[in-house]
Amino acid sequence: MPKYICVTGPDGSGKTTQIARLADRLERRAKKKVVAATIWDLLIDPQSKGKIGFDSPAEVDAYLSILHPTSRALFLYHCFHQALELAKRRPHDVCLINAYWYKYWATEVAHGGDPAALLRLAEVFPEPELTFYLAVEPAEAAKRKARFSGYETGFANPRSKEAFVEFQHRAHRALDGLAAQRGWTRLNGTEPVETLTDAIEKAC
Repeated sequence: MPKYICVTGPDGSGKTTQIARLADRLERRAKKKVVAATIWDLLIDPQSKGKIGFDSPAEVDAYLSILHPTSRALFLYHCFHQALELAKRRPHDVCLINAYWYKYWATEVAHGGDPAALLRLAEVFPEPELTFYLAVEPAEAAKRKARFSGYETGFANPRSKEAFVEFQHRAHRALDGLAAQRGWTRLNGTEPVETLTDAIEKAC
C-alpha cells in the first residue's frame, strides 16, 4: 500500500514548494517513486485534460463564485478524489498530497458552510499516514501572493490584499481547529524553506 503524506496549510503557506522539494529528496535520497496529487490534476493530467468543461483555474474560480458552500465542496471534493484516482494509476511508493480536502473544508467553513455536514462529505477520503501543517498568519501569506482569487478572498470585489487577509482569518481558525483535532505535525511556515524541508524529510 503506497504511503500517503500530506502537506497542508492555508493559501500562501508554501505547500506547493514543500511538496516539490520533498518529492525531489525522496526520489534522490530514498530512491522512492513519488507522485503528487493536487486539486488541479484534472486540468493537466493527459487522461482528463480537454475532457472537462474548464481550461484554467480562472474559469474554475468563476464557476465556484455562483455555488452554495455545500455544492462547492462537492465539486472540489470530487476534483480531489479523482486526483487520487489518477495518482493510483501511476507506479509509486509514496503519494504526496497538496493541501488535501482539509484546506477546502476550512475555506468552505469560512464561506459559511456547515462544518459537520462538510466533514461528513469528506468521509470518502483516505487518511494520510503523515500530515504536516504549515502555519502562517494571513498577513504573511498575502505578501507571498502576486494575485488573489475570488475563492480565497470570499469572492470580494475588489479582490484586494485586505479582503484576502480578512477572509483568511476565518479559514485559518477552522483549519487550526482541524489540525488540533487530528494531531497533525504543526510547522512554522515562516521558517526558511530549507529548514522546513529538512524537518518534513526527517519526520518521514
